[in-house]
Amino acid sequence: MNQRTRSVGTGPFAEALALPKTPLLCLLGGPALRTGQRHVPLALRPKALALVTYLAVAGGEVARRDVARLLFPEAEGPRAALRWHLAHLRSAAPAPIARRLRTTRETLTLPMATDVAIFRAAADAICRRPATEGAAAALALYRDDLVAGLSVATTAEFDNWLYVEQENLRRRFRQATLAFARWGLSAGHGRAAVGPLARLVTVDPYCEDAHVLLIEAYESLAETAHAAGAYDRYQTIVRRELAAEPRPSVALRFEGRVAARAALPREELVPLRDVTLHVVDWPGAEPPIVAVHGSAQMAHSFGALAERLAPAHRFVGIDLRGHGFSDKPPSGYDLERHVEDLRQLLTALPLRRPIVLGHSAGGAIAAFVAAGADVAGLVLLEAMIGDRAFTENAAAQAAPLATGLGHTVAGFDAYLAEWRARRAGFTDEAERLAERWVRFALAPLPDGRYRERALRIAVETEWASIIAADSLGALARVTCPILIVQALKPWLDGRPYFTRPIVDAQLAAAPAAELFVARRSDHATLIRDPEPAMVAAITRFAERCATGRSACRRRA
Repeated sequence: MNQRTRSVGTGPFAEALALPKTPLLCLLGGPALRTGQRHVPLALRPKALALVTYLAVAGGEVARRDVARLLFPEAEGPRAALRWHLAHLRSAAPAPIARRLRTTRETLTLPMATDVAIFRAAADAICRRPATEGAAAALALYRDDLVAGLSVATTAEFDNWLYVEQENLRRRFRQATLAFARWGLSAGHGRAAVGPLARLVTVDPYCEDAHVLLIEAYESLAETAHAAGAYDRYQTIVRRELAAEPRPSVALRFEGRVAARAALPREELVPLRDVTLHVVDWPGAEPPIVAVHGSAQMAHSFGALAERLAPAHRFVGIDLRGHGFSDKPPSGYDLERHVEDLRQLLTALPLRRPIVLGHSAGGAIAAFVAAGADVAGLVLLEAMIGDRAFTENAAAQAAPLATGLGHTVAGFDAYLAEWRARRAGFTDEAERLAERWVRFALAPLPDGRYRERALRIAVETEWASIIAADSLGALARVTCPILIVQALKPWLDGRPYFTRPIVDAQLAAAPAAELFVARRSDHATLIRDPEPAMVAAITRFAERCATGRSACRRRA
């Protein structure tokens, strides 16, 4: 065994990391071909590079018609455009790629070893067992996001595919790096953790755990200057971009003081049976309030409400699948799947008898969860619960939220300016938290632009399944205490989102429910800039749920 192999180890990916003679297609970061010690950048046309990326990541046969539709829909003859690019690849691509490209009349294949496939297997192994041999070398494969810098005029469908792949790999890198770093610090291997953590804070600058662990890794090595530099970068991002304060324990070590302003909530990626969900946790007293966001939103959308309810109550926001930092599988965005995800999550965290809160479409999901789980209470903030006519109209009103998903924006400032132009001003505190939310809500793209993290297919599938479901029937089956909140101010088209008949229908399904009317709020400001009276009403309701003084209904 040579020295290179010994340094890597004998884990399931060690052979591939030992710089084999077999060429390795490197797509994490700037695209390149690695053969032995040579690392040669791929000089290909953007669409040819997109084609290579798609075929290599797919890892098997793909239909010609699907590739033609994906990459060349604007061409007069998509399949002819595909043939031209295949010919270009055979003549312009490095020989190892050109030789391995397989084509038939109906299918295409590029059977090559890729850093993407090796990294995926390694990251999953590291999450299961951080001490896996060769972990640091495997994490080093993640030089940057998938095909970083690729700018190609393709289609919304390809852009969406690339975004989902990038997000999936970025999430794996985050999970595996944090798991490896925590193990490394506990086992006295702080040096090995520094490299992966330094890359993670570059790729994902708002991952607070990565910053804190990097500081601790330098401290464990007695490298005080590097630790101070890492802290300075961390506190600058937290204060200037996320409008919060560094973690008190870390700030105390480096500044000798703790500021009065709130620190960031804690974040966690929670593996479930089929997906991994992202959770944001504002610490506080029990019982916890578990919040389910509305269409195209995320856990951080609840920031203003969460900071007003915590620490009197712990507030746990969840990114549904297809949203935020949670997994984005090809399908599975129906109501039933969301409900099952949440049931698994309550067990995995674990959260004992929480209060479930749902906003808009998230309210329908919350009601179905509460109908089948042991929860202490249910809070519905203008929940999408009603007869078919109401749910169809509610989805139609909110349709612009979905049609804009996948579109690109130049950056945070441009997005905020457009967003602010569509609504009235918020309180200063809500404006501060809105800017933080936008930092988390936008995902970077290879060409330097950004897009919202939610998937259009996730939103539209969710709406269709809620419309088809008996949401009033689910509400009628809930036996825990219920608080229904209605906002009176206009939201879309100059009208309130809820009308009194909708509220009456919900109260008829849940006659023991309490009703709070938020007279100074519209549908969005219920969570973006919650009025004090509503916060007080939710707090009182949560306290009654905690002591068992709220009325419970029996099933008929």
